[in-house]
Amino acid sequence: MTTLKAVLLGAVQGFSEFLPISSSGHLVIFNHLLASQGSSDLLFDVLVHLGTFLAVIAVFWKDVFRLIFEVFAMLRDLFTGKLRFRSVRLSPSRNFLYMLIVSLLPLFFVLPFKDSIEALFQNPVFVGFALLVTGGILLLSGRLQNGRIGMSSTTVSNALTVGFAQLFAVIPGISRSGSTITAGLASGFKRDYAVRYSFILSLPTTLAAVLLEVYDVSKSGVLPERWAPYLIGMAVAAVTGYAAIGLVKLLVRENKFSVFAWYCLVVGTATILYFGFIY
Repeated sequence: MTTLKAVLLGAVQGFSEFLPISSSGHLVIFNHLLASQGSSDLLFDVLVHLGTFLAVIAVFWKDVFRLIFEVFAMLRDLFTGKLRFRSVRLSPSRNFLYMLIVSLLPLFFVLPFKDSIEALFQNPVFVGFALLVTGGILLLSGRLQNGRIGMSSTTVSNALTVGFAQLFAVIPGISRSGSTITAGLASGFKRDYAVRYSFILSLPTTLAAVLLEVYDVSKSGVLPERWAPYLIGMAVAAVTGYAAIGLVKLLVRENKFSVFAWYCLVVGTATILYFGFIY
């Protein structure tokens, strides 16, 4: 891993993880362009994902700490027999926590198809078509109005809608942020709440991915001789991720989220043409 490659891939991960353009799809494209499709660097993947994880915490730290407090409060209520699930009795933060958990449940459906999905990461032409789908999703987002649903009024139906959108986004080339924010808006979420819900929902899945990758790295026993490029890549991913979240918040608030649709349509078409007919 060279420093230049670490900076490039760290920036790609940081921007594309949160901008609605699919980080997985872009990493597939860049890895193929750099002729490294057969030599995925697990340790680097761990560190750049950790960088984007820290970026979300830095932006939404108040919400994250409230949720951590609610987790411990929920456990206390569970062991004292005071746990309640009726929304009329829940605080906004407790309802938010419950709905995030509900949104994570659809991800269990991916387990039987794990190998098939991983195979798609070797197919840049498929990624190109998936980016076209992302473009269509983002065009839809521009037609959705600002809703009224917030933290205290989110329902199980809303949470499942966003959760199944996140499940769909495990396909490389389908933007997780684009799909989940659009699903939130379609469910009637307020614009700023749709962004907050989407990004905080990414924390458990990102943490799980990091832990799985750490396990794979520990099994491989392969560590780099030079750590500097890896740490630089993580820092670049964190900084660019922080900037990307701020940009998404601004564009969603101004109802200009769909501007990324044209980018995805152009990149998707170029990817299909290049890898399908020229490469």
